Amino acid sequence: MIEKSFSIYHLEYFLVIVVRILGVMAFAPIFGNRPVTRRARIFIALAVSLAIFTAYPYVPLKYTTFWGYSFILLKDLLVGITIGFMSNITLTIIQMSGQFIDRELGFSMVSNFDQTFNTETTITAEFYNMLIMVIMLCSDMHYFVLSALSDSFELIPIGNSVVDTGILYETMIHYMVSYFVIAVRISLPVQISIMLLNVVLGVLAKTSPQMNMFVIGIQLKIFVGFAILFVTLGFLPNITQFIYTEMQDIVTDVLKAFLPVT
Repeated sequence: MIEKSFSIYHLEYFLVIVVRILGVMAFAPIFGNRPVTRRARIFIALAVSLAIFTAYPYVPLKYTTFWGYSFILLKDLLVGITIGFMSNITLTIIQMSGQFIDRELGFSMVSNFDQTFNTETTITAEFYNMLIMVIMLCSDMHYFVLSALSDSFELIPIGNSVVDTGILYETMIHYMVSYFVIAVRISLPVQISIMLLNVVLGVLAKTSPQMNMFVIGIQLKIFVGFAILFVTLGFLPNITQFIYTEMQDIVTDVLKAFLPVT
């Protein structure tokens, strides 16, 4: 329950909670998507902040000047932004694999605006991204973001976060390499099929020079690519579960970089 003796110090404590949660809402999957308006994000952040404020006991902030309080706000904002950004970066696996597929099918010049990352992306990457987001919504992935946000206040008390840049750097490098390998593995069926098709077309071009293999090849690549995509759609739930697990691991590793020194 909310304490009756609500003072200016409780308000300062509440504002720090709001700042951390706003940092997460700005970049987190689903919540940070452009279709979610800023008013909706602020409303969700205030509601979650009130729930966390009432759930965790009040601890006085240790600062003496205005700049000390501002430094606490900046640290908690950095914690929120890092959690939201690192959880959202896992979705780039799907975007990268879709771009690899479109490059093989000849769709790399066809781009569309991706509202998730606010960038131009290819159509297959957008298609995969939308399907993954729908599956994640159906599997209550957004609750994981809220749960991780709530646990961050237990692991990293307000005002006691210490940024370990070494852990953050190692985490980023490790996952950037892993994401590239995973994206290649997701797009591998299409890449292998198109490579075999190019070999067949090359043999036919040598045996039948009168045939226009360029025109035939473009149509065959699209047909074979769509066939492989249709067959591999059944693996999307497994891919989503893998990405969900990767998201949990990276958020856990990122929180370790902000743990206070004991």
